Amino acid sequence: MIDLDETVEFVEKPSSDFYSLRVKQGDYSGVIYTYGKVQLYEDEANCELKVKFTYKLEEVPDNLNEAKLKESTDFRNFMGDILSQLLEDKLHNDKYTIANTQSNN
Repeated sequence: MIDLDETVEFVEKPSSDFYSLRVKQGDYSGVIYTYGKVQLYEDEANCELKVKFTYKLEEVPDNLNEAKLKESTDFRNFMGDILSQLLEDKLHNDKYTIANTQSNN
């Protein structure tokens, strides 16, 4: 499980209506990217929920190569892991909120 607070942070770009993520540590430290279209689909053969997404690289530090990042399976998997964790955290937080709201009625 990824510790989102230590790994990434949301950043606002004046030129965009969407929040981006800045990688705070690790191999991709300093990279800023924005998720585009996100799709969830079931991999029935492996009984797994898969995530498919597009993204845009907003900023790449000088020590990294943008073209290599775009081709990197490791970088794409990293972003997929972050996205999965964000979705999982959102799901758990919403369930907790709904349960508290319903129990208070």
